[in-house]
Amino acid sequence: MGLRKFLPGLALVLALSVSAPAFAHEDHDKQAAARAQAAASAGAVPESGMMAMPGMAQDMDHGAMSADAGPRPMPQRLYRWLGAMHPAAVHFPIALLLVAALLEIAALTLRRPVLTQGTRVIIALAAISAVAAAALGWLAMGMPGKDDVTHAYHRWLGTSIAVLGLLSWWAKEHWVRRPGRAREIIYIGLLTVTAAAVVVNGLLGGMLTHGMDHLRF
Repeated sequence: MGLRKFLPGLALVLALSVSAPAFAHEDHDKQAAARAQAAASAGAVPESGMMAMPGMAQDMDHGAMSADAGPRPMPQRLYRWLGAMHPAAVHFPIALLLVAALLEIAALTLRRPVLTQGTRVIIALAAISAVAAAALGWLAMGMPGKDDVTHAYHRWLGTSIAVLGLLSWWAKEHWVRRPGRAREIIYIGLLTVTAAAVVVNGLLGGMLTHGMDHLRF
């Protein structure tokens, strides 16, 4: 009988001891959520150590607008659709220009002019495709004015490559039709500069699509 008197009190103490940690954990969760919300509004770095940079989505898509925006007129949708073709289109002139440069270097080094027989067509295709790729790049990035340094370099170097490709094509045709040492030097010089610009701009394009440290070893 004496023990039964204390059973209700023991049950109450046990209930309080079990529920107290639960209430404390709930309060801790609420406080953590409040701190996380305050940190997000202040732009602090979350616990994962990664912070979304402003404009990151636009950088990864070369300035394309987000998919959750409202309906757009047909011209804007067409521009965006064509601009999305730029990353795929640039591979064609890049490959052709580098192949042409390698063939010309091999022909000069090995003294085998036969290696340059196909470069006339390769240069022509490279020049035309470079102009198309540059035009698609302008559609992807929009008009200049809000570019950061990397975007600006990529834009204008890509435009310069299109112009250099046309000049290389012109120099190649003049050299083929009227062979001469001066024309050969002009053509080789233009092609060398174009190939070097292609390599540099390819690195800039990789930075824009994959991040600044995508080639870190």
